[in-house]
Amino acid sequence: MKSSIIAYVSQFFRNLLLNASGAERTLYEYIEDGDISHALNLMESNAADVDNALKEYYPQKHDVMKRGYKRTPRGTYELCKLPRARQRYINEIELFFLLANGIMFKKDEGDDEAYKLFTDFIKDTRYDTNMRKIKRMAGSETECAKLYRLYKDDNNKPQCDTVLLSRSLGYDLRILKDQYGHLVAFAYGYNLRGADGKAVQHWDFLTPTMTYECAKGGVGWDVESYANPTGRINLVYYRQPKAWEGAEPRLKREEEMDSKIGDTNNYFADPIALASADVIESMFEPSTPAKLLQATGKDSRFEYVNPPQASELRTAEKEDLKDSILFDTFTPDFSFDKLRGMGTLSGVAIRNAMALGYIKRANRMEIYGELVDRDVKVIIGVLQFLNPDMAAKLGELQISFEFAEPFQTDKRDEWQSIVTLYSGGLVSLEEAVRRLGLTEDPVAELERIMAEKSEQEPLYFGTEEETE
Repeated sequence: MKSSIIAYVSQFFRNLLLNASGAERTLYEYIEDGDISHALNLMESNAADVDNALKEYYPQKHDVMKRGYKRTPRGTYELCKLPRARQRYINEIELFFLLANGIMFKKDEGDDEAYKLFTDFIKDTRYDTNMRKIKRMAGSETECAKLYRLYKDDNNKPQCDTVLLSRSLGYDLRILKDQYGHLVAFAYGYNLRGADGKAVQHWDFLTPTMTYECAKGGVGWDVESYANPTGRINLVYYRQPKAWEGAEPRLKREEEMDSKIGDTNNYFADPIALASADVIESMFEPSTPAKLLQATGKDSRFEYVNPPQASELRTAEKEDLKDSILFDTFTPDFSFDKLRGMGTLSGVAIRNAMALGYIKRANRMEIYGELVDRDVKVIIGVLQFLNPDMAAKLGELQISFEFAEPFQTDKRDEWQSIVTLYSGGLVSLEEAVRRLGLTEDPVAELERIMAEKSEQEPLYFGTEEETE
């Protein structure tokens, strides 16, 4: 124990000397020297943006919750605090338009058995479910990541599981990119309970060649390193603007207006009577059987004070705030009144009515299309590690994908269009079978169709003259 402390102290002063002398040290050198704080300083942190986004996302953290108390002639009362969850609504609608029906993959080139390994991995790791979680976190926090953790089980067999990383899940993320925007290193920090019950700070660093697991010790850092068998960072980093970006002032204004209206309603909730002195003197007791007020003067008064009515300006502003918040964030209105008349609309008509959502969908596809493409490459690298005997065939796979339509269309119209194209000779039978999408194996289905068709054709025995 004494020797380890001496080693820590010696390394600590060595790091101080190197840093003070201006020696150029790479990320690898910092980590291997246990100088984790300087290694982290080399990396980019988006913690400020994440904290701000989470504050706006959760209604309990909105500024309107800071409203205090107000003194009035009737006493002191607490001001209304009425936050809204519009940020969550906007984020969920954005998620719906992009990933409501998942991502559809297709093999363009390569071995069928290798592609089955890919599709089985997608299914076993709950790819679509994790993508929805990732999209929700990225839209509400601005960043998150999906880690493919490689390890070997007790039988020394390679295994992989997926881990989602984000601030809301207890992780602090750091990235390092080159001048071309390519990810060259990634780090995530977290706390674990030690043997003594105290929280121990951890940082794991991922690079294409090495993985470093660092734990904060009593004096310095304990660093363990492992070779990365895939040759690429086994992680996909997702980053996007807040789903409600640009509408923050209007969102805040809407909550303030709602809260002030609530204050007014609370103040005038109990009836308030205005009466002259002579009327007050003749007020009856609760037990009086006959209830009669007597007014003795010509100026005697008894009337109820009505609460102030909402002005047209206030009503107009509230409507404008609602519409502008949704419009500025490209978010369709899915309220009951808006959807009530869409029950009889066709899929094309619904798509036209929801143009705002499709505009934002196309914008987000620019971000997530590139990230899903990287995800496919990472998965293939992982599968090569898990299945070394299939590594060559996996490396030859060419896989494309597309984001499925958010709204289900009437399949009968689509099928009729495909049949019309085939009948007119505009597409082949093979293409028609593929487009119908009624089978997972269009090639085998086409072979069965051709076989049944040949069986139904009558056999030709020739004419009498030919037989003679």
